[in-house]
This record gives sequence, C-alpha cells and structure tokens, in this order.
Amino acid sequence: MKTRLNDLSYQIGIEPMHSIQKAAEILGVHVWALRRAIKAGTIPAYAPFNGRKLVRLSEVAAAINAAKVGGANG
Repeated sequence: MKTRLNDLSYQIGIEPMHSIQKAAEILGVHVWALRRAIKAGTIPAYAPFNGRKLVRLSEVAAAINAAKVGGANG
C-alpha cells in the first residue's frame, strides 16, 4: 500500500515525505546531523498527524548544497 501511495504522490506532483532516519540513510548523512539541522531551523520538518517529524528529500538536499564550502562553485 505504501508503494502505491508514493507512486500516486509522484503522479499528482506531491513529493513524498520521509522519516529523519530514512532520509539520512537515503542521502548518506548522519541522523544526528540531520536532527541538529532541523532543530537549528536550517531544514524544515513536518509533523502532520502523529507528531513524528518528516522531511522532504529535496529540502534536505538543498540545505546540503547551500552549505557546501570550496570546490568549483565556491
């Protein structure tokens, strides 16, 4: 059922939300670093129904990209 819901979300243009743990796993960052960024307000988190914090991968990735230091672009 969860897979069908995610497929439907993409079809109608809604990005699915992930738990902090799952987002950290997908993006290869430490859970504690992600939690700290959420607490500092760098990354928005949502608690829609049960109080569990959820994040959008695009917002986490955007915050990571904005914080890059050095390299070709900085």
